[in-house]
Amino acid sequence: MDLTLEAGGEKLTVTAVGPHPPTVLHLHGLGETASRHSIRYLLDPLSAQECGGLTFDFSGNGDSTGEYLRGTLRRRLAETLAVGRLLGPDPVLMGSSMGAHLAACAVPVLQPRALILFAPAAYRADAVDVPFSRYRAHAPDSETAVRPGDYADSPAYRGMESFSGDLLIVAGTEDEVVPEAVVDGYRRHASRARSTTVIQLDGCNHFVHRWLPEHDEARSEMAAAVLRITSL
Repeated sequence: MDLTLEAGGEKLTVTAVGPHPPTVLHLHGLGETASRHSIRYLLDPLSAQECGGLTFDFSGNGDSTGEYLRGTLRRRLAETLAVGRLLGPDPVLMGSSMGAHLAACAVPVLQPRALILFAPAAYRADAVDVPFSRYRAHAPDSETAVRPGDYADSPAYRGMESFSGDLLIVAGTEDEVVPEAVVDGYRRHASRARSTTVIQLDGCNHFVHRWLPEHDEARSEMAAAVLRITSL
């Protein structure tokens, strides 16, 4: 079921997956073609286990209004929190790439019982208001382009420091976008987490949700891992 939610002057298209009250929220990553639909291969099986989910297009993406290149991390965090208010108590946050950064930033407000982070990116603190037109994907040769990295001052890392639930990180061994050190950064700053699991997908690049649906065994194992952590 699709619904529309207003946030910051834009209309966000939100999909509620399954008939059950939503407890899982997915946040997609950066990119003009990024979409709320990319995660359905994992949310649909969760719904069959009576775990409702939400997935939405950030402003400037998919069916939501707005201009993609004018988007910022600050705007996306505000949209995350707006949709997050639709969740029930003790939610689970899932984030992909930039969405993982935002999920971590939202920890102090939404207080999730579990975090599932796919190919997690992390951005420096002073990037919060930099428009996406100045990110590496759109200005790859610019010395001032915003890039994900293991930044000590990342707001995502600060969010992880207050996280006390169960953490699952999924990373591809061939990720060409996010440095390997970022996974270690998330793990290092999640010192209060109840449990931490890191799954390395051999041969997978940064685009986990394109790779997994094409690898049946890995997809089944990932669905099981996601179900386990959401059921804890």
